[in-house]
Order: sequence, then structure tokens, then C-alpha cells
Amino acid sequence: MQIVRRVFLLIDGLSSWSGKLVSMLIFPMVVVLTYEVISRYVFDRPTIWAHETTRYIYGFHFLLGGAYTLFLGSHVNVDIFYVRFSPRTKAIVNVFTYILFFLFAGVLLWLGIGMAWQSILLGESSPTPWHSPYAPLKIAVPLAALLILLQGLVRYVQNIFTAVTGKEFK
Repeated sequence: MQIVRRVFLLIDGLSSWSGKLVSMLIFPMVVVLTYEVISRYVFDRPTIWAHETTRYIYGFHFLLGGAYTLFLGSHVNVDIFYVRFSPRTKAIVNVFTYILFFLFAGVLLWLGIGMAWQSILLGESSPTPWHSPYAPLKIAVPLAALLILLQGLVRYVQNIFTAVTGKEFK
């Protein structure tokens, strides 16, 4: 049991670290957007790279923040009934709903690996004048899926423990 706790702490730490890291991407995104607004509306000199850069930054932010969001327990629930359930009943519901979660995240990982690999092989780039490569963002898809699968595994085992024992896994 001690080894399981250590592995869970490691995965929680990875989710926390990666989430905090990608949350910092908001700052360069704000800088790029501010630069673009000033360039466009003050100097009448719009850039060709700012819009695409912010899309990439937000893409990384959105994708790689999923495991951190799961770690914090901040994903959306249908709370009309769920908030009234006991911890054990919530855990039982979660055990069944996580099956759909694993199916979705597993498919995302599987297809994401193929998509990223194909992008690397083809040297895909955007059709804009900037021609930014797609591969980094496409590599982020299976990476995000892997991170969220790991964090989901932690939550799933914790929910099974609570569903069986009625106690919270610590």
C-alpha cells in the first residue's frame, strides 16, 4: 500500500507541476496579444504571427492543463444530484463514469500518437505566411492524454477504495 501511495504522490506531483507550468503560458499570451493590439490599432501595422502564436500558446495551455484540473477536482459535474450524494455514493458513481473517461482519454492517446507521428513525418505546417510547424501542438495531444490518463488512474483507484470501504483514500 505504501508503494501505491508513493506512485500516486508522484503522479499528483507531476499533474500539479505540469499544470502550474502551463498556467504560466497565459503571461506570454497576454504580451503577444497586447503587442498585436498596439501594432494594429495604434501603429496600423498588424503582424502575421501574433494570432497564430496565441492559438498555439492557448492550445498548449488548454491541452496540458487537463491533468491539473483533474488533480484539483475542477472538471464539470452534473451537480443537481451529485452534491447531495454521500462520499461513498459519489465514489460508486465515479467508478462507473470513469469507464467513459478512460475510453475517451485512451482513444485520444491512441489517435493522438498517430496524428503527431504523421505530422512529424510530413513536416506539417500552417498554410499562413508564417508557416509555423504543427508537430509541437500535435505532440501535445498524446502527452496531454497520457497525463490525464495517469491522473485519472489515481482518482479511479481512490474512488474504488472509497466505494468499497466507505473511507477516503489517504
